[in-house]
Amino acid sequence: MENKKAIVIGNYTNVAWHPLDGPDRELAEILEDFGVESTEDYDRFRYDSLSKYDLCVAYTENRLTDEQVAGLMTYVLNGGGLLAIHTGIVVEARFEAAHLAGGRFRYHPEQKVLTYMPTGSGHVIMEGMESFDIMEEPYQFDIDNLIETTLLLEYESEGKKWPAAWAHGYGLGRVVYLSPGHQLASFTVPMYRKLIRRSALWAAGMI
Repeated sequence: MENKKAIVIGNYTNVAWHPLDGPDRELAEILEDFGVESTEDYDRFRYDSLSKYDLCVAYTENRLTDEQVAGLMTYVLNGGGLLAIHTGIVVEARFEAAHLAGGRFRYHPEQKVLTYMPTGSGHVIMEGMESFDIMEEPYQFDIDNLIETTLLLEYESEGKKWPAAWAHGYGLGRVVYLSPGHQLASFTVPMYRKLIRRSALWAAGMI
């Protein structure tokens, strides 16, 4: 059977903090169930381009244009899968895309070793998942209370538990957000690699 197709969109050039170079190779290995293409062309968010893929992985730094946001939303509404990783939450810069993503990034304190703990008991993505540690930026979010999403991971920092990953349906499609991914080493942690793969499979409707 022919592999499903995935496109990874991020930044190779003019990048401040999260270059796609490195994570692209790790993601190609992790997403072994897909034929994976990586690009920094944000116009690939347009629907006529995205509609050719079963999964879109956003590891983006730049804000999307109106046309790119419209393309991404149309793609998911019509059955596409979106997996946003770490800085990929930047797709929420527009309010309608924040609803799609399920939350909005607030800020993060300095990076430190975080223990990510599974919380999404019963969700198929989390089968076989255990806690894992990564040196990461403690991303903090406002979760959109107008959408029903399932929290998958959380971490504890500053005496409080914070959401770190979630998943939900959106129209005919599916969306997963995973917070870890600040540096290349994050993509080499075995348990996180498993989570990325299972999240991709679920978003693409394969599990």
